[in-house]
Amino acid sequence: MQRLVPLPSDLQPWLMAAVVIDAPAELAQSHFPAMVSSMLVVRLAGQVRCRGALVPPSAWISASTTATVYEHGGPVRAVGLVLQPEAAAALFGSARGLVNTLRPLAELVGPRWAEVEHGVLAAADDATRLTVLHQFVRQLAAPPSPCDAWRRQALALLQAASADATGAESGHQRMGLSQRQFERRFVAHWGMPPKQFQVIARLNRTLGNALAAPGGPVVDLAAGQGYYDQSHMGRDVRRLAGHPLQALVQGTRSPLTAHWPLQIGAQALPNQPAPPLEPTRKR
Repeated sequence: MQRLVPLPSDLQPWLMAAVVIDAPAELAQSHFPAMVSSMLVVRLAGQVRCRGALVPPSAWISASTTATVYEHGGPVRAVGLVLQPEAAAALFGSARGLVNTLRPLAELVGPRWAEVEHGVLAAADDATRLTVLHQFVRQLAAPPSPCDAWRRQALALLQAASADATGAESGHQRMGLSQRQFERRFVAHWGMPPKQFQVIARLNRTLGNALAAPGGPVVDLAAGQGYYDQSHMGRDVRRLAGHPLQALVQGTRSPLTAHWPLQIGAQALPNQPAPPLEPTRKR
C-alpha cells in the first residue's frame, strides 16, 4: 500500500525518504506524529483534507509540533519526498521559520514548479515520477546555488544546540552569540526553540526504534532515547503522537492502518542513536 523507495546516494544529504502512497478508499485517515522533517507531496488521485481545508494537489508540508490527522476523500495516490530537517529552508528560502504550515508548491517554488509538476503527472510509473522529483532537488542544490552552504549553516545551529544541551561546552558561544541571541536565531530558522526541536526529534527516533524492534523492553527504549523514565517517554508520545506507544505499535501491525507514516518512519530511521538532551528532572 505505502512503500519506501531507496534514495540515490547523492541526495541523501537532502532527503530522508522517497515514498509511494496508494491508500484504498477503506483507509479514511492518515495520522502523523509531530515531526522535525518536512514533506514534498504530489497527489495523483483522491482528495485530502487537513483541519477541514483541502490539501493542494502539490504541497509542501512543514515540520510540525503536534500530531496531525489527514482525512481522505476516496482512494488516494501520491508520491512524495521526506526532506532532511535542515534541507527545507536551504532549498526554499520562504520555508525558513515555518512550522505547522502547508503551502502549495507553486507558491513556495515559483514558476519553475509548473514544469516539474507536469513531468510528475505525465510520467508512466511511480519510479519515473520520483526521478522527476529527485532531479528537481538536484537542480535546486547544484552549484553555484548557495543551498549547500545554507544547509551547513542549519546543521551548525543543530550542533550548537546539542552542545548547549550537554553542558560540556557552550555551542552558542562558539558561534559568537549570547544564549538569547542564539535562541532567537534558532527560532527564526526552525520555527521553534532548540529544546522543543530536540524533544520532537527524540520522539521521532523513539517511534522509529519502537517499530523497528517491537518486542524490545520499553524501559530500555526509554533509557536509550534519553528519557528520565518510562512515564516521561509515555507522556511525550501521547502528547506529540496522539496515542499511547503500545497502541501505535499494535496499530502499525495491520497492513491497512492510519499510522502508516510510522511504518515508513521506522524504515527510514532504523535504530538511530539519541543525541544528547538536557538532563530531564523528574516531575
